[in-house]
This record gives sequence, C-alpha cells and structure tokens, in this order.
Amino acid sequence: MLLRICAIAMLGCAGCSSSVVLADGEAAGAAANGGPASSTTSCPSGAALHGVDYDISKSRFAFGSKPQRMDTGSMVRWVGAHGVVAIQPSGWEMGIMNAGAPEESLADWSPDADALGAHVKAYFLSMGAPACEVARVNVDGGSGGRTIALARAVEGIPVAESIAFAHFNANDESTSEGFFWPAVPADVVAAAESLHAQLADLAALAAYQAKLPEEARGEGQVVIHHSSSVATPPISAAATYDVDVTSALGGGTTESFDADGNAVTTTW
Repeated sequence: MLLRICAIAMLGCAGCSSSVVLADGEAAGAAANGGPASSTTSCPSGAALHGVDYDISKSRFAFGSKPQRMDTGSMVRWVGAHGVVAIQPSGWEMGIMNAGAPEESLADWSPDADALGAHVKAYFLSMGAPACEVARVNVDGGSGGRTIALARAVEGIPVAESIAFAHFNANDESTSEGFFWPAVPADVVAAAESLHAQLADLAALAAYQAKLPEEARGEGQVVIHHSSSVATPPISAAATYDVDVTSALGGGTTESFDADGNAVTTTW
C-alpha cells in the first residue's frame, strides 16, 4: 500500500492505516492466514495488459456538489464543495475529502466485508478494469472505516505498482479512492510468464538462484513492475524476480533481478 500512502500524502491526507484480511474468492479465514487468491477468469496468455483511464462520468466520489474542472499545470482536478479528484498525466487518479466533510462521518456502505469487497470491485470493473486482472480483494481497516483495495496480477504474477482502492459510505459514495491501471506491453507479460514457468521447476529455480548474490537466494517471486504514478508518459515496464533481503543490521529491502540473474536497479 506504499503507493497509496504516498499518493494520499501528495494531496494532503493526515495519515492512514491498513491491514489485509480478506481474499477474493476464498474464505476470510484462509486469506487472513496468507492463503493465495486468484481471479475466477484468466487473461489471454502473453497478451498485453491494456491501460484503463479513470472515467469521471462513472465516478461515485462524494464531491458534495457538481464538480468543476480546475486544471493545475498538467494535473486535471475535479473540484466539488466537499472534495476533489485529481488525475495526473500518467493516468493516476486520487480522490480525497475536505476536512470535516459530512460524508466522511457516515457508516460503511455495508458491514459485510464480502459484500463491500464485491461492491468496490464492481465499481472499478465499471471503469474498465478487466476482471481477469483482479487477483485479490483486500480489506484495509482503519478509524475512517474499511477501504477495499484490488491487487492486480496476470496468471498469478503481481503487477506491483498498479492501484485501485475506495472507501464507500452508507450513501454509496466514495470518500477516498485511488486508481492507476496503466498498460503493460505484451513482451513484458510474455517475459514474466516465461520466467514464472521456468522457475516453477525446482532444478531450474536452484540454478537461477545460484546466479544471485548469496544474500538474495531466499524465497522470491516473479513480478511485473511499471513506472510510478507520478511518472511522465510513456509508462515503462519490466518483468523481474524479486527477493526480500535482510541486512546485517536487521533492516530489509527488496532486490530485483532480470531473467539472467542480473540486478535491476530501476526505481519503480
């Protein structure tokens, strides 16, 4: 949720807390214990992931009045009496409420986590997000109610920097949301799927890990990365093998490697 936290901070959020407790298509208990979850449909193998733009005509954000477009530099802003939606040139969208907005004091749209998750998922599918790319539905609990976040993936491979989250109140209005679902080229998807299939073989995995620095030979996963939400188009993307590495001082970092085991130093 780092992108979400950073993005909200850019628009002035005082803070947020998160806890993943629910996976789409599985019992809540299994998800709470870290069980895997996948979408019920599959994307075409090796096909490009098409970018999805936020559709203001389908927005359910709690503006408090008819929003007016007020551009700031290259950023498009839709401003209402009680809140604002901002859209970066990259396609990144964020909506936050003004301090003291009455819509934020309302209860969640539903007390049922499954129903709430399905509702928010349907909201982003209406924007054009493909169902086959929604691999997980997470519930993010905090003092302001429960926010639903969708995890993007293709064939079980996470698309790390994509975001889609929203909190819906009892009036069926979003009081906090973010959306960034850019295109990923077919060659990047194909490379990720090929590496994922290769490393599913234990002997091939061992041979690959032998190429990595000793501290990075622990458990890892194939990931698709793309440019951050504030990047200037065109968006770049790459398939990597990511490993969480713990330093001698106890700190941790994620290191990325290409299909040949070479370090990838791009900051996504």
